[in-house]
This record gives sequence, C-alpha cells and structure tokens, in this order.
Amino acid sequence: MPQSLSPFSSASPRWLRRLTAVGAFSALVAIAGAAWWLWAARPLPPRSPPFVFSDGFEDPTKTDDLFPGDATRLKTASHQALEGSASNTVAVTTERAHSGRNALKFIAAPFDGKKPSEAEIQRDGLRFVKGDDLWFSAWYWLEGTSEASTVFLWDIESTALRNTPGRRLFLQDGEMVASDLGKWWTSKKFRAATGAPKFPKDRWVEVKIHLYLSDGTDGRMQVWQDQIKVLDEAGKTLPRAKTVYDRMQVGVTANTARTTARTLFVDDVVLSNRPL
Repeated sequence: MPQSLSPFSSASPRWLRRLTAVGAFSALVAIAGAAWWLWAARPLPPRSPPFVFSDGFEDPTKTDDLFPGDATRLKTASHQALEGSASNTVAVTTERAHSGRNALKFIAAPFDGKKPSEAEIQRDGLRFVKGDDLWFSAWYWLEGTSEASTVFLWDIESTALRNTPGRRLFLQDGEMVASDLGKWWTSKKFRAATGAPKFPKDRWVEVKIHLYLSDGTDGRMQVWQDQIKVLDEAGKTLPRAKTVYDRMQVGVTANTARTTARTLFVDDVVLSNRPL
C-alpha cells in the first residue's frame, strides 16, 4: 500500500505546499490581530477617587519604623551601590529637619559605570491613570558644593511595564530641573524654563510637581521651586493610554556621577490627585 504524503512532503505539488504555508501564515496573522484588538478594546481605567498621602517622618525613631506593613507610609527602601560598598543608606535622622525633629537622609555612592547608584524610599499600591492630575510636594536639602547635574530626585512609575517607565525629575546640565519619561525611548524631555534658577544646595527648598496624565500631546508637567515656576511643558506624561502609575520613589533615585557621592535630606512629603 503506498504511504500517504504529508502536505509538506517533497512529493507534494508545489502549489499545495505554498497554499498550506499561506494558510498557516494567515491564521497566525488573524490570531495576532484578534489578540491586539482584544487588548486595544479594553476600556480605559476609571478615574481615581480623591487621594492624599503625607508623611513628615515624625513618628519613626529608627528606619525600620518606616515600614509598618500597610499603606500608611512610604513602604520600602532601596540601596543600590558599588559592589561591596556599604555607603548607600536610607535613614531617619535628627541631623536636620524642615519641620519637627525628623527627616530622611539618603546617601548614594558614585556610579560604577554599570548600574546607577540609588538611595531612595518608595510608596507602592498607588493608582494614577489617564486624565488624572498628580500633585507632589516635598522639602529637599541637597548637600555639598560639587556640580549636581547627575542626580535624580523623584520618580513616578508603572510596575506593570518592563523597566517600569514613568516621569522622573532630575537636574540637567547647569543644575536646573528637567524631566524624562524614564526608560521609554519615545519620550520627550522636559526642560527648565529659560532663565530658571539653579536647584539650591545646602538649604531647604520646597519642590512641587503637577502632572496632568496623558499619553498624548495634551499631557502637562509643571515644577515649582520655593513657589517659583521653573518648568512648564506639554507632552506625553504616560507611556500608554492604559498605563497605571502605581509606585513613587523619593530620594536619590539615581546618582550617575562617577566620582561624587550624593547626600540628600527629604522632609514633609505629600502626594495627591487633588491640588496642593
């Protein structure tokens, strides 16, 4: 009895093999298209209810007290430094405070050329979506006289996306504030307004941020230093329309200086989706 031929047998007619391959490819395209349509057809996340979070760090007597295991505080600390280095720290301190007795002190070692050095604290479980306004304020004391255009001070991120992209606040060349949509290559950098003052060092400065969240050109970011508006830019403030920002980081969220450690104090942090 002759053996049956596979559709892809060398003995099969060429037109049949081509027809089978085209059919298989078309099926894959149809499946991919259906999957994309189902993803794209998902409704946008609903707007968030009123939310306010604040922390002046007055209750903790030691750093471990910052992490009570609920959503009442900034939840976890991160210290990423040179391999074998113990210099990256996050600590409650009475060394200086904007109000009360306590503040947070962050020390970040120099950049090792591989991963930026970090000393930060973060709040998880947040929910900021397209159409929301995000308001943040805190008091910062950046210590030292060395040029500081390589320090990042604040991040809002989406942990659901690879590399957790989100808007970041950093000091650009000239030590004025700037922002990028970190780790999202299509983002526009927001620059300080012409004539904006440098970020102060060795004194307390109030930083206030307002974001209108959008994946389009109607997004907006504004930054104030001591009530002086130093940045006001329009553009993408969300990576995607359905992105949910669920994590905020405060402190030295990145130090990319190869020879200089950074010491930063932070106090009186407030985050809300209503004007501050």
